[in-house]
Amino acid sequence: MPSDDETSPVFTPMVTAEAALRMILDEICRDIDMYLAQFMESDEESGAHKTRVALRRLTTALDSFAPLLRRKARKVARDEAKTIFRQLGHVRDADVFIAGLAERARTPALLKETDSLRRKTRSKIRRKKAIGFAARLMRSLGTGELLGRRRAARAAQAMPVGQFAAQALAAAWQTCQTHGADLAHLSEDSRHEFRKDMKSFRYLAEFFAPLWPAGDWEQFRERLQDLQDDLGTLNDLANARRRSGETGVGTQELRTLLRADTAWAEFSAQPMWWQAN
Repeated sequence: MPSDDETSPVFTPMVTAEAALRMILDEICRDIDMYLAQFMESDEESGAHKTRVALRRLTTALDSFAPLLRRKARKVARDEAKTIFRQLGHVRDADVFIAGLAERARTPALLKETDSLRRKTRSKIRRKKAIGFAARLMRSLGTGELLGRRRAARAAQAMPVGQFAAQALAAAWQTCQTHGADLAHLSEDSRHEFRKDMKSFRYLAEFFAPLWPAGDWEQFRERLQDLQDDLGTLNDLANARRRSGETGVGTQELRTLLRADTAWAEFSAQPMWWQAN
């Protein structure tokens, strides 16, 4: 269910939205701490990638649970998460580019440039005190600084998470559908935006998966994962193509696009699992 072999907190439909949020943020912040430490201490490619996954899951949670949160505190947390995400993105793009090259093309100069980028990014993270970001976020949640205090926010905090989840999933799904059913005719920029919206939808679905343990969600999960993998491959191939200066779209990219386009057309036409409850 969760992304990249993560584990999801377990809660029931009648748990409050606030209680569910606390469990979700606790799990995500643990991941941020773990994978960011891996990036800082090791040259393994997974450090930057998995930290970015955790940060994107965090921004999805902050966006989806926005009705429960103080606007200013949420914006501060979200902005800091996005800054770390972008910094790590340069390293991630370089790692993907090198991984896609033939061995003979991985020149010492190119590897040295990537190592230098990794060191510079670590320095920026230390300078900005990003290593303590997750702990600061959880502290603001613990003190109540992150939570809204107005009547509407308190009502959202007390809402059963089953009801809240259905509303949040419906809104995220509607956003995905605004891109249309034909991915092949989207520009690269529009397809990238679609990919980001689908990521948010997938992470949101994973947050709330415990609410449908025996429902239709399981039937959609694998197909959603395959579609997301193809969208990720398309993004990596496009980035590598631009980085290398190539102008033509290769066979692998065209085949992946066709597969993703077919999967999305089928997937978007089916009723979603939460709508049956």
